[in-house]
Amino acid sequence: MPDIERFDGTTVHFTDGRSADYDLVMLATGYTLDYPFVDKQLLNWTNASPTLYLNVFPPSFNGLFVLGMIEASGIGWQGRAEQAELVAAYLAAVRDAPERAAAFRARADAPWPDLTGGYKYLGLDRMSYYVNKDAYRRTVKKLARTLPALPQAAAETSATAPSASPTPEGTRA
Repeated sequence: MPDIERFDGTTVHFTDGRSADYDLVMLATGYTLDYPFVDKQLLNWTNASPTLYLNVFPPSFNGLFVLGMIEASGIGWQGRAEQAELVAAYLAAVRDAPERAAAFRARADAPWPDLTGGYKYLGLDRMSYYVNKDAYRRTVKKLARTLPALPQAAAETSATAPSASPTPEGTRA
């Protein structure tokens, strides 16, 4: 689709003059963290990147979600797919189990999980959203289990996807 000119409720107006109603708009922005179409305040932007719960949810849970804003050696598409599954499970909980969605949101008010796996990343802008693959995936899976189960097809995809490296025994996220 061409660029978006404006939103009127659920109607999206495009720069080529077309418009249509949508219940979801997904924007792919590429490698550079720059979301000029969203007020930085809405994404809790600090320094070089948004500060988001699990690198996905603004602490305000304002209906915006960021998928793919993770970088880690070996996280690949599987880590990003797990983010999408988490958002889908959260949205299903908002609709079907509001008390579980509220409990999930309340976790963002507590100290956030350590996603570094003990690594001390350099204070570079490009590393502001780095995570440790194992710590991140383990945390996302653990928190996804606090929400209602995903439809079977999504659960099978997650369960059958190989992990790039085993998780050491006795570690926790």
